[in-house]
Amino acid sequence: MEEAFGIPVGTLDAFFQGRAKTPVAESSTHSMPTSHSIEGFLCPQHRLKLNKYHVACGSERQGVGAHKDSSGWLTFLYQVGTEEGLEVLDKDGSWIPANPVPRSFVVNFGNAFEAATEGAVRATIHRVKAPVERERYSIPFFMGLPLDLSVSEIRSLIPEEVRLMRKKEDEKSIVETALPGFLDPRWDSLGESVLRKWMRSHQNVGLKWYGAEAVDYYTQ
Repeated sequence: MEEAFGIPVGTLDAFFQGRAKTPVAESSTHSMPTSHSIEGFLCPQHRLKLNKYHVACGSERQGVGAHKDSSGWLTFLYQVGTEEGLEVLDKDGSWIPANPVPRSFVVNFGNAFEAATEGAVRATIHRVKAPVERERYSIPFFMGLPLDLSVSEIRSLIPEEVRLMRKKEDEKSIVETALPGFLDPRWDSLGESVLRKWMRSHQNVGLKWYGAEAVDYYTQ
């Protein structure tokens, strides 16, 4: 991706070094953001999940509804066995199967990647249909950025010509986008963007642990 963007290979690696002191080459035309020292970032928020999908009951096939991986940079998904179910929305708005391929991973782009490139790289919209014969298992690894990093800091490393690519396309694309929320300056912090997402998805949990004032703020 860095080669495609025309930025030095390894530029983005510094965001995943945690508190390690990893200097960026002085010859690079795109330097690290200056608002933080690299060692000042929190450790990357990687997550690993083990998913089990039960056999569909009757005509109900939904395993997981259509969504984008909200908190991740990239997702690496290992589909265990041969049970089908994963589908991906293509640019034309059609669902295409992403059936298991032995000894391989499915790689999705997350919302943070879309926001950082202002839509030049689109987050993967995907869903899972419940299996009809046997239980289905999958193991996703979510490659997450440090939550105290901001979208604008990552975006500063992406050349302007790349960030303008999305704007040159038809604005009436059938594929929905997460950009309006991510481009809102109130949610520039990745951590706060993730919190907002969960507040909107699980308001009852937000009310229990954060209170009505916080829920109202993040769901307005």
